[in-house]
Amino acid sequence: MMSVAKIRKQARILMWLVTVPFAGLAVLTILLLGNIVWQGGHYADTVAIYYLPMFLYMWAIWMIRSALKAIARGALFDKVIATLLFRVGLALFGGALFTVIGVPLMTALVTGSPWLRTFEPSPVTLGVVGAALMLLSQLFARASVMRDEIEGFF
Repeated sequence: MMSVAKIRKQARILMWLVTVPFAGLAVLTILLLGNIVWQGGHYADTVAIYYLPMFLYMWAIWMIRSALKAIARGALFDKVIATLLFRVGLALFGGALFTVIGVPLMTALVTGSPWLRTFEPSPVTLGVVGAALMLLSQLFARASVMRDEIEGFF
């Protein structure tokens, strides 16, 4: 069984490792948005709409980083994990829902016809995983409350 000190150390390392893809996505987002503004053109608005869900996915990565930081500082795992699972699940579900439904609808509003050529099944999978994580978070939170209640008897 792994010691708490070792888990905290690994959480600190993982926190910095998770920072790398987040920073990469942030730079990529700035470059993409800069290119959209710089290029302008006929499809700039449609491309911008297509990349909007990326902000929700970036939020999920940031929430994971925040949870790892809290664990590295010594936060109780059960409190951190329930919140983490809910927030990441919400971000994945929201991003997937927006990708599958919001992008075609917003594109239809902007251009007059939906952009259905971009449909892919992976966001549906992300949405299902996100919904499951939100449910699991509630189970973790309930288990934590029950454990605290049982510990109160002793």
